[in-house]
Amino acid sequence: MGSDAVKLILQQKPARVLLAISREGGTYASVISREIESTFAHTTNILGKLEEMGLVKFEQDGKDNRVKQVVLTSRGEAAAALVAELADVLDGKKTTRKKGAVVRKNKNVPKRPAGEFYQKLETIKAQIELISKEELDGKKSILQKDYVRIGRRMGPYRRELRKIMETGGKSDVKRAGVLDGEIEKVFGERERLRS
Repeated sequence: MGSDAVKLILQQKPARVLLAISREGGTYASVISREIESTFAHTTNILGKLEEMGLVKFEQDGKDNRVKQVVLTSRGEAAAALVAELADVLDGKKTTRKKGAVVRKNKNVPKRPAGEFYQKLETIKAQIELISKEELDGKKSILQKDYVRIGRRMGPYRRELRKIMETGGKSDVKRAGVLDGEIEKVFGERERLRS
């Protein structure tokens, strides 16, 4: 593995993939794709390579066999921590490191501090507004294929909101609930316009 792994991880997009998964404690390929500003195909290619290296794994999300969540393995967590530390050093945020220290993420972390998901919630809010405008504004009816596409576009954001409602601080949970209500409004309008 050695030098091939180093070459992969030190590339911008694979490093950003690791950091995105680390921040979320697990997420979806479609969400990562948007976050790293990459095509879905390129993102899944990166995820496949990371999986081959034993840094990520795919887990079934709930009862739906089609939806897979991407999570870091213990090796992936260690790699993500080192990438984050390297980024901090290069950005001038950190200059020293304890010898042999490896940061490991505790999977049983209780609620996160309020406001931690602020940027993610802002991004989700903007995407909900964009999808609503692109798909529904000014339309008198929509076709079945439009109905399905809207659901597919909103699905990952709804799952992210539900995750924030489970793990976020009080203010994040409240904002996520409001945004989930906005998605419900889009779904209601989608239902009304379906021909």
